[in-house]
Amino acid sequence: MIRILCTFALLLLVLPFGALAAPQTVKAEQVLFLGPLPAFASEQLQQSGKAKQQRQQVLRLLERQPIPVAGRSVELFGQRLQWRQLTPTEAAEAGPGVWFVQLQHDAFLKGKLEISGLQAPQLYLNFQPKNGVSTELALATGWQQLILFTDGRDAQDDVQLQLTSQNEVQAQFRLAAQEPVNNRQLTNAETITQLALSPDTNWMLLSFSGRSDVSDVQLQRTELRDVSRNQVQHSWSGQVLSRAAFSPDNQWLSYIANNTLWLMNLNTGELRSLLENQSGLGQYRWAPDSNSILLQWTEPDTSLQQAKAKMYRALEDRWRGYRDTSRLFQLDIASGLVRALTTDANSSTLSDVRPDGKALLYTQRVNDRTAAPHASTALFELDLTSLQSREIGTFQHLNQVQYHRNQLLVVAGPNFAAGAGVNLPSEDYIANDYDGQLYLMDADGGHIQPLSKDFNPAISSVAVNARGQVIALINEGDRSALYNVDTNRQRFQKLALSLDVIERFELANDRGATVLAVGSGVATPQQLELVRPGQRRATVLHSSTALYQHTQLGEVRDFHVENPQGDRIEGRYYLPPDFDAGNKYPTIVYYYGGTTTVNRQFTGRYPFHHWAANGYIVYVVQPRGTIGYGQRFSALHVNAWGKYTADDIIYATERFVAEHDFVDGKRLGNIGASYGGFMTMYLATQTDLFAASISHAGISALSSYWGQGWWGFLYSGIASRDSFPWNNHELYVGQSPLYMADKITTPLLLITGDSDVNVPAGESQQMFTALKLLGREVALVEIPGEDHHIIDREKRYVWWDHLLAWFDKHLKDQPDWWQQLSD
Repeated sequence: MIRILCTFALLLLVLPFGALAAPQTVKAEQVLFLGPLPAFASEQLQQSGKAKQQRQQVLRLLERQPIPVAGRSVELFGQRLQWRQLTPTEAAEAGPGVWFVQLQHDAFLKGKLEISGLQAPQLYLNFQPKNGVSTELALATGWQQLILFTDGRDAQDDVQLQLTSQNEVQAQFRLAAQEPVNNRQLTNAETITQLALSPDTNWMLLSFSGRSDVSDVQLQRTELRDVSRNQVQHSWSGQVLSRAAFSPDNQWLSYIANNTLWLMNLNTGELRSLLENQSGLGQYRWAPDSNSILLQWTEPDTSLQQAKAKMYRALEDRWRGYRDTSRLFQLDIASGLVRALTTDANSSTLSDVRPDGKALLYTQRVNDRTAAPHASTALFELDLTSLQSREIGTFQHLNQVQYHRNQLLVVAGPNFAAGAGVNLPSEDYIANDYDGQLYLMDADGGHIQPLSKDFNPAISSVAVNARGQVIALINEGDRSALYNVDTNRQRFQKLALSLDVIERFELANDRGATVLAVGSGVATPQQLELVRPGQRRATVLHSSTALYQHTQLGEVRDFHVENPQGDRIEGRYYLPPDFDAGNKYPTIVYYYGGTTTVNRQFTGRYPFHHWAANGYIVYVVQPRGTIGYGQRFSALHVNAWGKYTADDIIYATERFVAEHDFVDGKRLGNIGASYGGFMTMYLATQTDLFAASISHAGISALSSYWGQGWWGFLYSGIASRDSFPWNNHELYVGQSPLYMADKITTPLLLITGDSDVNVPAGESQQMFTALKLLGREVALVEIPGEDHHIIDREKRYVWWDHLLAWFDKHLKDQPDWWQQLSD
């Protein structure tokens, strides 16, 4: 197995290496200089005892601002200094100051960086310190930023800043106002992580999170803003707030911080703690009269602390926290006292509070093994006066339930209520219950009316305000949008937001049904927008575009094909920032296939813009089986496991190559994750179209995933409805890549978190074993301590490094980076 190497600071490795052929030297002809200023002088810094910290402050200044360009001014200690473009000799003779220059190279670079002719040089590469006047480097493809503190000219030597390439990779020093996007920019840029909107739309709360490479800290802040003026009225710095909500009477803001539930009076600013230092505080809702809060509170299970063995109680007992118990409570605002609303042994989940405040809805999980998907939801209404519960019913495929006037509004799969939402051309199809539908249900669980049966996009969730107005979050292919829903007329009206993908939203109680939403676009960083149904254009309240003003992004274009069966297969592709249609480019094909599309969010687990910046065309394809295109389209996911998906990916890729002269059809790579990782393995058994393949957290054998993945049997209850290893060998064996491993000839990288509970690492390990014994080219990389999603920031860079290094080796004939990671 390939050994994982920890990297730091924009993929920078500092490594010794021996003699390499044909070293090539390049010198910086021009640098940007800021100075002279005695405060930059090393002697003065050293005497202060805080040299490192003082330099860090300068670096933070540079990190927060756009890339320096000649003529841009900086005010320091009452002096206004300008960045000046000078030769290294001129900059050295100008005295104590800061140098800035960029280094560009189009492949993994091994080399030596040397500085001469300067007094007390202190170099930072991508904001990380480098020691000495001679530094050996190993740099991932891209652009690097060099920042140099110096006291000025050392007359004994010629002034030089030079790099010697030791692996025949061309490099050049640059001064440019824009650079291609890089990994750390995508993970460090500040984003909105929480929002709340007061019922009267006067207030909004926003939480922001970003990262500083210089300080190596997470930068978090929360702001309470006046909506009409978009001005900050109160702020919290460095404090993590969660589950913020405004009271219905617009008097209070509630939030949880440090395991304490806090109230803030919006009129006086007074802060008051209610539940102090209490773990397990979960979701909550304000009562309509604003006098109490209905909350979910979890009690951890301790039965296994001293146990010498664990006897499983259910299939779900493998889940972390399954034995914990969540109960519902009511918290009185005036006194701070709490009363229990549910006391039974089953965990309860709060769904909604009735508009009159006299009752609430809650659900409990039922482990029903009699029919797919092998679990049901019991729905209850609790009378808040008598504390008596009544069961409304037990339902399969129930995702969300809300009060709506005198009825209940339900988001559920097509098979909800004995198939009330199914709209398929024939019984040859089985509805895909990930294709969310909207229903109205009587308060007693009786009559159920489908509302979206003839509406092709899939319903993700809904929000209902106190006036009974409904806003739905809807998946439209690779986009998500917000719709105003008229439940009486069964009409859906799209809101005029400019966002491709809605990340979160809030609905107010005002007559205009104001909506606050945050999201992004395929080439548009995150934005916050305010809109009302019927408005022609949303108001932009916040934009992250400024964070990318020095970033050059490639163009993103749509490419759709009609497959031989007559279905429209949508896709899009990302071009390198310096794209030249006269060149031939290696291409990465990305897909998921696991019933949801790869959306148009600006950033995500897979940095398409960064791949494009590294010289690749990136083609994203949406094969059959995905939701958002109608029930017949999504039904092709059920009991298929790759059949239609593979055909579409192969056909669309072939058409993409045929219709674009700038795509090199002999240098195609493919990658997918989870179900997409399964698709990578499956495709390798079906075609030799690709020159290199990557499977992240992929499934190699349907039966082992079904039985060992934490959610395997539940996912299979939908994706493999009514099919099991004992009654459908053709599916479980015939569609499993492991049983066709001898057909695989494409070089295959298998990568996974070694603590993945969704798709266990064994799925990759058994395919690795098979291909090794078959003598095929295969590599297995496990990221230690990571689950299905690679969350840790530094480990994420390691993960991304391996992906690009594998493609560089096989699609660009550049093996050095992969070799570096493998040694």
